[in-house]
Amino acid sequence: MKKILFLCAVMLVINQGVFCQEAEKKVTIQTSPLLLFSEIFVSNPDDLFIIDLETQFKISNYSNISITLSFLYGDYTFSDYDYDSVKDIYEDYSYREIIFQGGFKPMYIYRPFGTGLKGFFIGFYPNVDLQYSITSDNNGALYTNLGFGMDLGYKWVFDSGFTMQIGAGIGKTFSIPPKTIRDDFINSDGRITIKHTDISILGFKLGCSF
Repeated sequence: MKKILFLCAVMLVINQGVFCQEAEKKVTIQTSPLLLFSEIFVSNPDDLFIIDLETQFKISNYSNISITLSFLYGDYTFSDYDYDSVKDIYEDYSYREIIFQGGFKPMYIYRPFGTGLKGFFIGFYPNVDLQYSITSDNNGALYTNLGFGMDLGYKWVFDSGFTMQIGAGIGKTFSIPPKTIRDDFINSDGRITIKHTDISILGFKLGCSF
């Protein structure tokens, strides 16, 4: 319920009529509402909160630049098995990990049909994340995640300024120092890490252009 109220408040702010004039649109501010409910797309989070904010700037009818800031808080409980060669048995155990992640993702957006801020697009980006993880035995670790990728999508900009965007993408992220990547780990910008790559399937965004 708190997430629903928070989402309504965000959308109310970014869709205020003062920002939504019918002149040519040159800037878009939008967010991904599905990220607030992202725990249904990944396994075993006890608590998960993700929010992002993207700003797109029209450079020309064919080129846009966007900047996305994002934040993640995750509380996970993991189960694992430890083989005891002396007792010749597997012992089941679990541990808790709390993750804080902040992301910065600039993107170059190409619109092949010269439609400005709306229409079909291809986006190319690097991503930079800082991630701090602490486990139940109070072991903390700081990671820097660097990656790159490509997005495809379509955006509608209505006369009122209301904006709706859908999209998906693929990419790859590297961690410094290296860490074990669990399947279906979701990042602060909505990228889901699987075995050898990142996929973006939560590219539904709402916002306002002015």
